[in-house]
Amino acid sequence: MHSPFSTNFQPIPYWHDGVKMPRTSAGKPPKSVDICIIGAGYTGLTIGLELLRAGKSVAIFDAMKLGHGASGKNGGMIGPSLHKLGLTGLTKIYGQAKAHDILQEGIHAIEYFKKFIEQENIDCDLAMTGRFRGVNNQQDLDNLASECETLSKLIGFQYKVVSHQDIHTEIGSDHYHSGVVYGLDGGLHPQKLVAALAKKILDLGGYIFEQSRVTNISQTKLIHHVETAKGNLQAGELVMATNGYTKKFSTGAQKPKFSAFYNKLLPITSAMIATETLPEAVINKLFPKRRMHGGNHRLVQYYRPSPDGKRVLFGARGVDFFDRANINGKNLKSLLDKIFPELQPIKIDYSWSGKVAYTFDHVPHIGKQDGIYYAMGYCGSGVTRSVYLGKKLSMQILGQEDSQTSFDDLNFQSKPFYNGSPWFLPIVLKWHGFLDRRG
Repeated sequence: MHSPFSTNFQPIPYWHDGVKMPRTSAGKPPKSVDICIIGAGYTGLTIGLELLRAGKSVAIFDAMKLGHGASGKNGGMIGPSLHKLGLTGLTKIYGQAKAHDILQEGIHAIEYFKKFIEQENIDCDLAMTGRFRGVNNQQDLDNLASECETLSKLIGFQYKVVSHQDIHTEIGSDHYHSGVVYGLDGGLHPQKLVAALAKKILDLGGYIFEQSRVTNISQTKLIHHVETAKGNLQAGELVMATNGYTKKFSTGAQKPKFSAFYNKLLPITSAMIATETLPEAVINKLFPKRRMHGGNHRLVQYYRPSPDGKRVLFGARGVDFFDRANINGKNLKSLLDKIFPELQPIKIDYSWSGKVAYTFDHVPHIGKQDGIYYAMGYCGSGVTRSVYLGKKLSMQILGQEDSQTSFDDLNFQSKPFYNGSPWFLPIVLKWHGFLDRRG
């Protein structure tokens, strides 16, 4: 079997190549700050930016380098985060009114996100192209169209049914029978967004300490005592914004504080590849409208042209818990070739993976527990949600009006005997993969 990797192959995110990151804080942290934030992804950075502008002193700590979590590794696809369970599934759990509010807030989030990028003058290749979702047969299309018709009750929701005879107006492939286009979706360059947010924070005098794991937290009266790899400090308020990495970097830390969060999250490996550069004519054929793309697979698959229009970027679940570029790369290339057989001779230049965090009720959570503020559990749709909920949480910390969200009063649940390590996921993934192969 020929190797799918090019001679220029790098086991790093395509997004990281060529993006200049700002110089983060050096030395020891200050003795005290108003707000300490654990996690320098979109959530933590957005909260830090808002609080700094409100006159608060802020220090942000991340166990990895800036952008090495999901915020700098994701597929760069944004949308209103319409729920996996749909309006019907959410209604069974929360009732009709609450289910409607949860989904409507997803649309509020994407609208806020677009305004935020514009007002902040952030260059992150944002392009609201829409997203095509393919299905395999007429029955699947009828079901998807019915679901979209139900979702049209939401203010601002946009969709268009693509019939079998029109399929090639959306995708240069015979893999799908038909599909739907979602009008509120788009794409961006995730690492550019990380870099822009971090620079704004540093320019305002905030601290960002990368490769500095928080090893312990405790509280006395109104002060949080935070121990980190770079030194210790005190903070008036503490924010947990670690999402899919909450368990990974809490080993050796004070268990009760951290486990209150990671026992409620399911970290899942999401992997991506980027092809070699391709002729413009090929990209135009595969992606006639340069949209974001996906299917109705049980194991999520998502793909798109790169922002510069020169490569195909493809993502799906990793084969296991580990970030193994070679194994994940081979698997993803085989999935990509099924959709676009003409790409079989094309090699991979980049392969990478990271952790997203799902919750047991399939919705994100925001609030305050045991004196610690938190926003996390974006269930694989975190770009817009994290920026939006980061804004909302910063408003809650500041005691501002209109800070409420539809997620505030949801029970952030765990399961008996679950310890933050989803040992059962490989079994579930293999079963779903088998079902996908059967069609």
